[in-house]
Amino acid sequence: MAELPDRARAVAALRFRALGDETRLRLLELLTTGERTVADLMDATGLGQSLVSHHLRSLREAGLVTTRRDGRWIHYGTSQSAIASTRLVLYELEPFRGDRRPQT
Repeated sequence: MAELPDRARAVAALRFRALGDETRLRLLELLTTGERTVADLMDATGLGQSLVSHHLRSLREAGLVTTRRDGRWIHYGTSQSAIASTRLVLYELEPFRGDRRPQT
């Protein structure tokens, strides 16, 4: 397995921290079906505006969520490139999965 450069490792850690919260995972799941506003996400989750905004900020800072302004509305969506690169980090760890055990 190739070792990640320090910056890539730091970005991956930031993204995994963001994904380590159940509410943020739920919001990301909802965004996989398409862009949504905070109001849409509030309706879908039953959470308050400040909590939804807080979690979206964490996902945005991790690069997992993008924004698009349309008048006074901000639409949130997933960053497919960030999700793909996060998936690639997990793929790089693939030799450690399953029945494959390191030789001792």
